[in-house]
Amino acid sequence: MRSPRRPATAAALAAPLAAVLAGGCAPAARPSGAPAAATPAPSAAAPTASTTLTADETRMRDAVRAHYDASIDLLARAVDIPSGTHNLAGVRRVGDLFATELQQLGFRTRWVDAPAGMRRAGHLVAEHPGQGARLLLIGHLDTVFEGDDQKWVRQDTIARGAGTGDMKGGDVAMVLALRALKEAGQLERMHVTVIMTGDEEAPGQPIAAARTTLTDLARASDVALAFEGGSRSQISVTRRGSSSWTLEVKARQAHSAGVFSEGAGYGAIYEGARVIDEFRRTLSGQPGLTFNVGLVGGGTAAATDTSLTRITSEGKTNIIAPTFVARGDLRFLREAQKDSTRAAMRAIVARPLNGATSTITFTDGYPAMPATDAGARLVAAFDGTSRALGYGAVQAQDASSRGAGDVSFVAPFIPGMDGLGVSGRGAHSPQESVSLPSLRMAAERAAVLMSRLSREWPRRPAS
Repeated sequence: MRSPRRPATAAALAAPLAAVLAGGCAPAARPSGAPAAATPAPSAAAPTASTTLTADETRMRDAVRAHYDASIDLLARAVDIPSGTHNLAGVRRVGDLFATELQQLGFRTRWVDAPAGMRRAGHLVAEHPGQGARLLLIGHLDTVFEGDDQKWVRQDTIARGAGTGDMKGGDVAMVLALRALKEAGQLERMHVTVIMTGDEEAPGQPIAAARTTLTDLARASDVALAFEGGSRSQISVTRRGSSSWTLEVKARQAHSAGVFSEGAGYGAIYEGARVIDEFRRTLSGQPGLTFNVGLVGGGTAAATDTSLTRITSEGKTNIIAPTFVARGDLRFLREAQKDSTRAAMRAIVARPLNGATSTITFTDGYPAMPATDAGARLVAAFDGTSRALGYGAVQAQDASSRGAGDVSFVAPFIPGMDGLGVSGRGAHSPQESVSLPSLRMAAERAAVLMSRLSREWPRRPAS
């Protein structure tokens, strides 16, 4: 269950924002083992937070509205291409669709294949060299679900289907914003790079290799904007990291009549239940920390399949079970919180019940994206943009109310902001939908914001 969404308070943002307005720009914290980030050059002032549109910005807004209906048609075509993460041909077809759109805007596009052993489609990269701050725009092409019952269905201002909100809708908002910039005569001068990953919903492993293209592009950029699901009043400059864990228990197999005895012991299932419940009792309640159990199995035999999403188990009621397996995830605000939680989980596992032996392994996933002064600065710029367009104030979103996202991988290198996409319901479920008017809002705000950042965000010196 997701935590309620709580915007950051004005007090929480005031101190870092004041420091930035005075000229500071602290680099993002980096995961252990990550290369040090290049520090952006200080800026004498934050990007404009003007709540009035210039003539060029008014042209951008009008261009978005002029192409709104055509963009809905583009979204329908994208949604009707099945592109679950493991549908490699489908992901590539969606990439080809967006590549054509970006080529029409003057971008050079290329497809980056994933290593064959990953069984992933790869990523679309589009590049538009120019002046000013180097913007990196992030989207993804794959969906959680697909199938005939997940095709595009429109009912007035609501549309349903796989990827309508997460995140083919965000990809279309990105393209629509770039089209508006081109028609307003602004894109020609701008330096913009786009990456749409093909495996955001289920990244290939090892994940560091799966995200090499993204991190390489981040090193050559100044600021990142990601187009995952958006909100009228909130934007994300912090995201929790995520990783997975697997608990395996082995125990003595014996007749059930002897369970709990010194000779027979407690068995693997009781030990697995002890460990999981002690996780809950010992670690729950820490701000920003969750550790979900998503899959369990036990008996005389229990084994996961190659996808790690299915456990096959068997057993009998009169046998003390010798095997137990559980898999779950761990989400955290900072890398230090991840490390301390893992240490506590290992300590719990190291105290098994009589007759059992437990082991726990961890697999790194998405790094945490912590709060920074530069993030507060981006929020201020986006808030001014939203007010100028008549959409009202915007605040920073609580990191615990969002899942992990590709933008986290750029955090060790450059500032980033997520949540510039469309608004909808039912993400990661067969009931996924999008509010179509949010496509227009997302594109208008993104176009004006990109134009302002391009002119005013500091460009890092060449390394």
